[in-house]
Amino acid sequence: MIVVGNSIVQGLEFKVDQFFAELGESVGLTAEAVHPIRQKRVGTSITQSSVRRGGKNGASLYEAAVVLRK
Repeated sequence: MIVVGNSIVQGLEFKVDQFFAELGESVGLTAEAVHPIRQKRVGTSITQSSVRRGGKNGASLYEAAVVLRK
């Protein structure tokens, strides 16, 4: 199990949790589950940017636990 957060780069959301689950499956692991843990991470670099807050496309920052098994 690993905890990862998504990212918003230049206004485009990158879902690290989904990418990591797909990456695990590509090397023979089974993606058992993705569990949301926390919405809207906070920090100065995040809260002071309207693009990263999702103002332009509705995306929001979050963290999720990705469960992979062999």
